Amino acid sequence: MGVTSRFFQKYLHPMQLLTFALVLALAFVPLMGAVAGNMYQSFVQVSAGEIRLQQLVGTISHLIETLTLSVQMAAVTGDPAWEKRYREVEPGLDQALAEVGVSAREEYGKNYAARTKVAYTEIIEMESLAFALVRAGRAAEASALLSSAEYKQAKSKYFEGIQDLTRGIQERIAREISSLYNRFWLVCILGILVVSALILAWAGVVVLLRKHLAKRRRVEEALAAEKERLAVTLGSIGDGVIATDIHANIVMMNPVAEQLTGWPLADAEGRALEEVFHIINENSRKPCENPVERVLSTGRICGLANHTVLISRDGIERIISDSGAPIKGSDGVVVGAVLVFRDATAQARLEAEVLKAEKLESIGILAGGIAHDFNNILTAILGYLTLARTSLGTQDELFHELREAEKATLRAADLTHQLLTFSKGGAPIKKTVQIDHLLVEWVTFALRGSNVRCEFEFCKRSFAVDVDQGQLSQVVNNLVINADQAMPNGGTISVVTDCVSIEEAEPVVLTPGAYLRISLSDQGVGIEKDLLGRFFDPTATTEKSGAGLGLATSYSIMKRHNGLITVESEIGAGTTFHLYLPASSGVVRVQPDSESVPAPGQGKILLMDDDAIIRDLAQELLVILGYEVHLAVDGREATKSYAAASASGRPFDAVILDLTVPGGMGGKEAIQMLRDQDRNVRAIVSSGYSNDPIMATYQQYGFKGVLVKPYGVQEISEVLRSVLSEGNGGSAHLSAN
Repeated sequence: MGVTSRFFQKYLHPMQLLTFALVLALAFVPLMGAVAGNMYQSFVQVSAGEIRLQQLVGTISHLIETLTLSVQMAAVTGDPAWEKRYREVEPGLDQALAEVGVSAREEYGKNYAARTKVAYTEIIEMESLAFALVRAGRAAEASALLSSAEYKQAKSKYFEGIQDLTRGIQERIAREISSLYNRFWLVCILGILVVSALILAWAGVVVLLRKHLAKRRRVEEALAAEKERLAVTLGSIGDGVIATDIHANIVMMNPVAEQLTGWPLADAEGRALEEVFHIINENSRKPCENPVERVLSTGRICGLANHTVLISRDGIERIISDSGAPIKGSDGVVVGAVLVFRDATAQARLEAEVLKAEKLESIGILAGGIAHDFNNILTAILGYLTLARTSLGTQDELFHELREAEKATLRAADLTHQLLTFSKGGAPIKKTVQIDHLLVEWVTFALRGSNVRCEFEFCKRSFAVDVDQGQLSQVVNNLVINADQAMPNGGTISVVTDCVSIEEAEPVVLTPGAYLRISLSDQGVGIEKDLLGRFFDPTATTEKSGAGLGLATSYSIMKRHNGLITVESEIGAGTTFHLYLPASSGVVRVQPDSESVPAPGQGKILLMDDDAIIRDLAQELLVILGYEVHLAVDGREATKSYAAASASGRPFDAVILDLTVPGGMGGKEAIQMLRDQDRNVRAIVSSGYSNDPIMATYQQYGFKGVLVKPYGVQEISEVLRSVLSEGNGGSAHLSAN
């Protein structure tokens, strides 16, 4: 079976072998039928001939006996009537002999003619003579003739011939039957061979069909597995994939493509690509060229133009990027196209935000430079205004005018402080305060000239908080401006403070502990729910013309204060913002009254600043306060002066270092060198701007205090008094705010 199977498998296809077997079977069936029919007819003929010959031989024997009896009766009785009987039977005998001669001509001629015919003639002649004697009345002679030896000898020869004829006929019939049997067995053997060949052919067909079906099943399983892998792969791809035929009709889509287009494959299959993949230009809003048509016409890979927007079935617009490629058959002919695309909305927004951030960074760099130089100028203005005011009595008319000029200068300082939030140097410079009176001041200032009024409700036992007043005022200012714009026809803003405790189980993302919560509510139109989740993103805004940067900046400021800003709103019911600030364990320092006389001091002070106006002003202020002052232009000169003073036995009691010195050593580098000389150096950092967070975390760098520009005589007096009185363990922070 193995050899046969290999033979059939090698040389014949199952369908060819099956066709050959069917043709052979169809040809063999009528052939076998014809042979069987022929054999049956031959057998019937032989059987009928055998019976007929047996009948004829019996008839001949009977007629001969009848003739013999007739002639003997005629001789015995002398009655001539027996001759008549004889003559009546004689033609029947001749006819029977003639029929035997025809049916068995060979046996008849060989046996009967050779042996019997002469004897038969002699018998007829003697019997005719016997009848003649009977007619002549000579019956006794007739009997004698019939009893003669010659008559008996002729009769004996005749019967022997008849017996030989009978045996010859029987032998011939036996030969014919034997021939029929031989032919029958030959046909049977041939039939067996043909049937065997058919069985073998069918066996080969079965084997090959099994192998063919098994191979086909394996191919189908492999194809199914490949389709499954393809489906899984397409389902796992993060990009949308659409395949079309040569007519740009959709034949396949993956789940991402279904999601982005809004069309399930069952609905999209067979449709033209334009019906499902509807793209327009983001800027012109005009339909874009179908990329698949370009692929099918050129046979090359192509991509979408920039600013392409896909409009899904439900109307959602997404910025996409994609590419199309031709699908080619084994002959290299294009049979379709495949389109791969992705949602680039987030990437486009990110690129826009990066561009916006780069612009803001540029603004920040500009703002930082302006703030640095402007704060130096404001420091000089504020200082000289303070000097001028303190030289006058309180009853002098110019005294109050100079005081208003000081306040205007401080407001200008607040403006420069807000500019710093756009720069990298916006780390909060915190100090411990009670915030109630500041909230009143900030909100009232923001609502100046507005038709919106404000109501305040403060917690009776309010927590102190550590804040950068300039930055937090900007947060409150942003929220108040938003609330004011949400009520164009006027209304009421409610500002409420309360002390809360945040536990670990609460959903608010804050470190557990005590917090001061500031709630600012308006009676405006409210905010849509879909905007609330991204309300503090830079792209989110409640203003048609706004860029959303105020809220994003507010969120950033609150995070820098280790706090949080949240929003609650309902359409038509207004909006409430909650500001969470950690409760402070620090002591609230009493802000010195700008109109009070600054406290005098004594000691040797080293002041380093790159601006000559600041050096001259600070020297004059410090001298008025009672200090001995030495000046330095940069950090390198300051470290040399500090080392020389220490070596002379009259070290400096405190050092004031400007943080930023363009082109020279600033306070950050100088404090390291000073601490190498004296671990107990009392250094105060001073700046109106810095790219480093030193102003907010000055203690980590070895400074004992911080003096924020612009500053006046009260601020410099307070910070020096604090640093010198508290010694190495103390720290002081003071600004003109």
